[in-house]
Amino acid sequence: MRSWKSRHRRTAKSKCCAENTMRVKYKGDCGDMMGLKDLEILRQHKPALIGMDQCRKAAVCIPLIETAAGYDLLFEVRSASIDSQPGDICFPGGMAEDGESMQETALRELGEELLISPPQVELIGLMDVLGGSRLYVYPYAVLLREYRSTFNADEAESVFRVPLSFFLEQEPEIYHTTMKVVPEEGFPYDRIYGGRDYAWRERREDILFYQYGEYTIWGMTARIARSFAEIVKKM
Repeated sequence: MRSWKSRHRRTAKSKCCAENTMRVKYKGDCGDMMGLKDLEILRQHKPALIGMDQCRKAAVCIPLIETAAGYDLLFEVRSASIDSQPGDICFPGGMAEDGESMQETALRELGEELLISPPQVELIGLMDVLGGSRLYVYPYAVLLREYRSTFNADEAESVFRVPLSFFLEQEPEIYHTTMKVVPEEGFPYDRIYGGRDYAWRERREDILFYQYGEYTIWGMTARIARSFAEIVKKM
């Protein structure tokens, strides 16, 4: 019995040493990144959206103009001579430049497109962010003062106003689109289950339309307007 116990203790000791050796090796391989003290790094981590570094960011202003009846929203009709979405209706805004915050982008674009100065603008705040396929749009509500319907003719054909009450009372028309996945040439089908017959998920998107007289407000601009109206309804 003594011999068995001795062998058992030696075996247990050897097993323990082996496990410790494995732990030390694992710890070294990981660069000691997951020691207990380093869990604090995880606790302090601020979550971000995966893939945001591959997404474009834009910012727009939702310009409000006070009237005797309440507030109007100001829209632009994009110039027919520009490359991106000519003739569409939009809010003033554009893509962020290097080193620029989203708020700075929105206010810069507002001034450039409406030819107004900072004293004419009162920033209200950031509204709900619109996320899409590799594009995030940050809408800032602003109050315009002493605005004289000026605009940059290189960027816009015209500007027009719509009472906020229109969006509070009118539901948009909704149409559906489906986007299919088309892998690039050379995609490694042999490495996924099903190969070329893999059941890709199609992405469905609702496209919103508002018709205000002769003006068709649709797409992202319509979604931002609707979201803003939903926020106002909760007030």
